[in-house]
Amino acid sequence: MEWDSSFFGYKIALLQFSQQSIAQLEQTICKLKEENYKLAYCFIRPEDTISNDTIIICSGLLVDEKVTYSYSIDKQKIYHIDDQVVTYNNNKESAELVKLTLQSGVHSRFRIDSNFKNSEYENLYKEWIRKSVVGELADQVFVYEEEGHILGFITLKITESHGSIGLLAVDENFRGKSIGKKLLTSAFAFFHNNSITRVEVVTQRGNQIACRFYESCGFNINEIVNVYHLWIK
Repeated sequence: MEWDSSFFGYKIALLQFSQQSIAQLEQTICKLKEENYKLAYCFIRPEDTISNDTIIICSGLLVDEKVTYSYSIDKQKIYHIDDQVVTYNNNKESAELVKLTLQSGVHSRFRIDSNFKNSEYENLYKEWIRKSVVGELADQVFVYEEEGHILGFITLKITESHGSIGLLAVDENFRGKSIGKKLLTSAFAFFHNNSITRVEVVTQRGNQIACRFYESCGFNINEIVNVYHLWIK
């Protein structure tokens, strides 16, 4: 994981495996230790009970049940961008936007895992929004404004095959006012206008509010993956 290793300042690996035995994983851990890795991300399908049991026995920490949702844009339907939703045109993230970004990541594995000691979660999410507003990680950033204040935002990206939602947040003091739904409907309009028919978003299963929100808006679960952090000691 070159980018992660460079950003966090220590070597990080990604392990993807199935039907992994304890002996096999212990051998891999020894190799990682020899090469001075500090952390390994492990992505395991929930039904792979052997690998899930193995990683737990080897001190892996379950930090996320990553849920990928998908939504089909109706080509015949007309979608509208809400009157209070506008494009964020500043190439510098505002303090309000940073505050909302950090609220969006309260269930992030980088926040949940107490082994992170160097503000990794905060730095990662600040970098995420910084690169989104300058167009590196997002093609569109919508914000919901009232009286000159940003109360919510959403970042959108288009690939060859589908559209994706990166970050979505509503100020914790203004939730329950359909702001999230207005941002999501505006996102559908953006994708529809760009001939995108499939939208994906990734969230954490532990974030029940987000899961219920997406499901209530017509999203269906496409995939669930268990994510473990394996710290090399």
